[in-house]
Amino acid sequence: MVALRASLFLLSLLATLAEAAPVHNHHRLRARSPCSAGSSSSSSSTSTSTHSSSSHSIKATQSTTTHARAPTTTLKTVPTSSTSAAAAASSTAAPASNKVIAAYYSDWAADIISPEEVDFDRFNWMDFAFAIPDENFNLQFTEDDSEQLLQRLVTAAHAKGKGVKLSIGGWTGAMYFSAAVSNDANRHTFVQNIANMYSQYDLDGIDIDWEYPGIAAASPDNGASPQDTANLLEFFKLLRNTLPKDAVLSAAVQDWPWQGADGNPLSDMSAFAQQIDWVTLMNYDVSGSSSTPGSNAPLSDQCGNSTYPQANAVAAVAAWTNAKFPADQIVLGVPSYGYVSQSTVDHLYDKRAHIRRALQVVSDAGSTSDGQVLFRELVSQGALMQQGGEWIGNNGFVKYWDDCSATPWLKSDAGEQVITYDDPDSLFVKAQYASQVGLRGVNMFDVSGDTTSWVLTDALRTGLGLS
Repeated sequence: MVALRASLFLLSLLATLAEAAPVHNHHRLRARSPCSAGSSSSSSSTSTSTHSSSSHSIKATQSTTTHARAPTTTLKTVPTSSTSAAAAASSTAAPASNKVIAAYYSDWAADIISPEEVDFDRFNWMDFAFAIPDENFNLQFTEDDSEQLLQRLVTAAHAKGKGVKLSIGGWTGAMYFSAAVSNDANRHTFVQNIANMYSQYDLDGIDIDWEYPGIAAASPDNGASPQDTANLLEFFKLLRNTLPKDAVLSAAVQDWPWQGADGNPLSDMSAFAQQIDWVTLMNYDVSGSSSTPGSNAPLSDQCGNSTYPQANAVAAVAAWTNAKFPADQIVLGVPSYGYVSQSTVDHLYDKRAHIRRALQVVSDAGSTSDGQVLFRELVSQGALMQQGGEWIGNNGFVKYWDDCSATPWLKSDAGEQVITYDDPDSLFVKAQYASQVGLRGVNMFDVSGDTTSWVLTDALRTGLGLS
């Protein structure tokens, strides 16, 4: 049973959801995606993609209220009837049997976990990342063995009666989306290519990860048009009518609705809800590597002091449901990775652990000063250890809990490092929040970040009430 570390936080959070305001005129570019890692400094508002690991980040430093240990009060169940605007679009939560418990399977992570090692008794969906549109609107894979991995993943999933969606795009894979949906002829070509691949690999669904319509986010070379979102709707209509009736369509989205021709988030997303089964809120990479790091994936702006108060799970759900997108068609995206920062920040506690050695965590890119790091690497490198059912800092790292975002962080004074990440406690709270406000479920980016004993996935399942 996962220790329930943020109980008081979640109780107060659910009591104040009605105050969450819809997003209007928010112009920050959120540089996330499961396609490549990024780092950000305090002087930059967007990130640079540098590594194909998980995502990309934007600096969103927030002041924190921290404790060397998280609160331990048992979390109480809050009836869904007590929730407010964040779940207003859904009258009841979806039955547990219909909850989505999903993860991305990245083709670059196959050396960490093979398709056959995915435990489909724990998941009901897997998103294979990525297929990328080219200038002719064909779909290309990024690794030499991508096609073989996809075939193996589908075989493993179908053996357990579970589904696989092909995720198209990603942070560095959105260059040609605008052109591909720009007119009827291009849309038909693009959709037919998707349909061909759907049939070829015996898929169960398609996930569109365009980052982001109307914005040349990842690169100035990306196509972008004020009509992107309107054209995207026509694309979804055509794709829905072309694929088999039982095909599942989803989209990976930012924390606020896609922007209209005027550059502002749409106030009515109901037409999209009629075409796609669900959206996955990419609620991560809110803050990346920095000398003043913030939470990678905040649950909320509980303290009211975030630089980007609408880049968190609670505000995102409010923004989408206030834009008439039903809560039960929203899946909350959660990370299985964190960020390494070279930093000496401290909050409230000035506490040094007994240091056996000056361990420094190495990021996926081989750096001790920035970059992403998988949860499993925090464990294998020795910064985290499990003791009596509780995850604690190790080898000079002290674990703290940030009440403002409901996420943990690690600090090593000797190594001058801060690690911002999610663990079983914070993921449990996110999943329970998702369940209590009637969301469709959760989706972890990505499956390779969990441990071999599936501690992150099991925390999510417990929070959703699935185990």
